[in-house]
Amino acid sequence: MSVTKNTRHMRGFIILALVGVLLAPAGVAVAQEAETVSFVGSGWGHGVGLSQYGAYGASRDGWTAKQILEYFYQGTSIGVLGEGGLAPRENLWVNLEKDRSHLVLIAHETGLVSAAEPVVVARGTDSWELGKDYRLVIDWDSTANTCSLEIQDASGTPVADQPGSGRCDADLTWDGWVETPSRKIEVRWTDPAEQDACVQMDWNAGTYEPCEYARGDLHLRVGPGGMDLSVELDIDDYVLGISEMPYYWGESGGMEALKAQAIAARSYARELQIYRDPPGDNGCAAWCDVRDTTADQRYVGWGHVGTGIDDWITAVKTTAGQVITHPAAPNGGVVRAYYSSSSGGATENANEIWSYSFPNPVPYYTSVSDPWALDPSINGNASWTTTFGAGTVANVVGLDVLTSVAVTERNTSTSARSVRFTGLRDGEAAAVDLSSASVKSLFGLKSIYFDVQFGDEVVPPFDDISGSVHYDDIVYIADLGITKGCNPPVNSLFCPDSTVSRGQMAAFLVRALGLTDGAATDQFTDDDGSVFEADINKLAAAGITKGCNSDGTLFCPTDSVSRGEMAAFLVRAYGYDDPGAGDWFTDDDGLIFEGDIDRLRVAGITVGCNPPDNNHFCPADPVRRDQMASFLARALRG
Repeated sequence: MSVTKNTRHMRGFIILALVGVLLAPAGVAVAQEAETVSFVGSGWGHGVGLSQYGAYGASRDGWTAKQILEYFYQGTSIGVLGEGGLAPRENLWVNLEKDRSHLVLIAHETGLVSAAEPVVVARGTDSWELGKDYRLVIDWDSTANTCSLEIQDASGTPVADQPGSGRCDADLTWDGWVETPSRKIEVRWTDPAEQDACVQMDWNAGTYEPCEYARGDLHLRVGPGGMDLSVELDIDDYVLGISEMPYYWGESGGMEALKAQAIAARSYARELQIYRDPPGDNGCAAWCDVRDTTADQRYVGWGHVGTGIDDWITAVKTTAGQVITHPAAPNGGVVRAYYSSSSGGATENANEIWSYSFPNPVPYYTSVSDPWALDPSINGNASWTTTFGAGTVANVVGLDVLTSVAVTERNTSTSARSVRFTGLRDGEAAAVDLSSASVKSLFGLKSIYFDVQFGDEVVPPFDDISGSVHYDDIVYIADLGITKGCNPPVNSLFCPDSTVSRGQMAAFLVRALGLTDGAATDQFTDDDGSVFEADINKLAAAGITKGCNSDGTLFCPTDSVSRGEMAAFLVRAYGYDDPGAGDWFTDDDGLIFEGDIDRLRVAGITVGCNPPDNNHFCPADPVRRDQMASFLARALRG
């Protein structure tokens, strides 16, 4: 099967030839499990704003956090809360539990301070202290709308002085506002002897950790559905507990991505806090400014100590107070920094996929190219396929028989916008049109960056390569992610007849060879600001290029690559060293590339340029993109 790794543009209908379909009795579902429908896509998440894997790839290419954020959020800048007219910082209320009828809070020690401070439980003018591992057991009486508070020692035995039943408003305080707290509060849904504990996945360690909170204060309040528990804390302390990006990326070139994530998380929370009314009377609906789930952002509190935690702490502290700003941002100039795991090669225009919230274009939520998301060495979701039986698909969309599926409309990013399912219902022709968001939800897809494929039908990666003698080679390098097209961000075309620039050649070779080192070293003076600069630097670090002038200071990134230069690039890249008998062609005598051309001929990468004689190589001719695909494909196939 040959399907491009990012689903770039509208395809025609994929016709399903099903024997006997027209003879099926009315109302009878025809079994079609022998045929399959595949959603072939890339990326994971909504695709608006920051692509996290894109940020990781850009960081590995030498981009700073500022460059990453100002790229993915176009027209923005980085500011500091409370400075330059920006909204000041305020303590943040984060909901931890909602509509609970029973909670158990256990006062542990962090073990980081020799003398632990007390945990104080306050309700109205009364207060009580919790000793080490003491429990506060809370039950809500829905009829009276009151809460019973019982304090137990570490063994579960009730203490003498009890709060008893009364109002549900209660607060727990300790030294949660200092740099190193001595106490942490574990939140449980049941008593410790029972199994139904609150746990959260620490994906940096691969373990489940208890729900514990050491920073700030805890507030118990009551809502219409039961008890709500929130933590109030400083916004930078909140960001320390965010778990939305693998901390261990910092150890493999992703430190600037971690910083970008910290700034984005802080921006998202502060903008929502301004947008929503105060806790208890806002859209958060749970006595909070933000929720601790991915409905807002995943906040895990204290105790996630897997690989890279020190890098995350450094990322948060070195960006303290920093947020993303834009003049058009309506709430204090702070941008609500949406982000997702990865795009399908270009991020989304928010007004296209969330038109109900953004009926008009938003300058900082616009589509930008995201090539890193399509690099399988960076992103595990650079490509994915989800397959169902055709009968299953028919049943899900309300048809008896499925005869075709097509993406009928696409967004600027080339993600799917609308999908049509065509077939029979009660013996009559019928069609079902669904939004891509509905299709994603119905079939559990990772994103809306997808094409649809039936059975073994091949979906070509580009619209302009049919009939090309280089078709198979173009498809081959597209499937490997070496080429992404020539008209970003749509990338529906390959432009086979266009010539290849030296900058483009650098990108092709870097992707083909998987080069990663040297991106941040400025090797040449004439590629500053070029989209190919990082690739050019990697190529130079690998010894494949020495530049285009005698002293090696220039690369000439916009110059076309000649066939002779192409020979030299490939010989250095793949280490071809056998010229055979030599002098394979009659038109390269005396050229500096003659030896490389001979080596390329012996390696089987070229046979010449004038079939059937093929006694010419045409070394001065510029290399076309389709020729380049064949050169690379032959080299890669060996």
